[in-house]
Amino acid sequence: MIGKNMESGKNEEEYRYRYELKFLCTQLQIEMLRAQLDFLMEKDHHSNAEGCYPVRSLYFDDYDNSAMRQKEDGLDERKKYRIRSYLSGMDERFHLEIKYRNRDKIRKESCELTPEEVQKILRGEAVDGAYDSGRAVLSQFELTRERMLLAPAVIVEYDRVPYVHPAGNVRITMDRNICASPDTGEFMQKDIVTVPVLERGFHLLEVKYDEYLPDFLRQALQVVSLHKISFSKYYLCRMAGKPLRMSEREQGQPYEF
Repeated sequence: MIGKNMESGKNEEEYRYRYELKFLCTQLQIEMLRAQLDFLMEKDHHSNAEGCYPVRSLYFDDYDNSAMRQKEDGLDERKKYRIRSYLSGMDERFHLEIKYRNRDKIRKESCELTPEEVQKILRGEAVDGAYDSGRAVLSQFELTRERMLLAPAVIVEYDRVPYVHPAGNVRITMDRNICASPDTGEFMQKDIVTVPVLERGFHLLEVKYDEYLPDFLRQALQVVSLHKISFSKYYLCRMAGKPLRMSEREQGQPYEF
């Protein structure tokens, strides 16, 4: 039985880690996988008529660039702060997220922000009511912002094609047109100038699941030869102007699901 965390009132389920595997794919691999997944999985309900939705994230780092350093040092346990915006027409939503990683497993904590609260954060101002009960994620963010001089570092933008399946709580996403912008003050503007961070024709595939990946999805993913990669959108976008080459990916045998 899932219990409650007495301090925050959250279910233990919200603190569990889930697998997150990442792969660089060519356009042909993406098309082959979509042909399989269109029949095996459902699209996320936020998807538009083209089966995708745009995502824009504002990542933060502290005075010592700890998030950058953790990635460069290859630490197993890492943490990042970001504000994520889903740019779906009039239904624009903002979420403050803390993403924890432990090797191939992740977990996220999040809370919704109003546009006014996002504007305050962009201006470096304190958010009213940040330490109120029920806003633990915002409280932690504000405390870190004060103590570690956490500040906006880079904007990451891409188009996401999302598939979901209830068995194993599986979520498979294809992120296309991954771009970066150092102009963090423009985060809430409709159109911003960005720089691509991958070679043309390459995209990112992410496979997320809880305890297991159903056999029929394992077989579908093995239709194409996928090579697992340690990929950080944040890190690559901070390094914008130096696109990742496929020759720089992790080599070895194709990944066996």
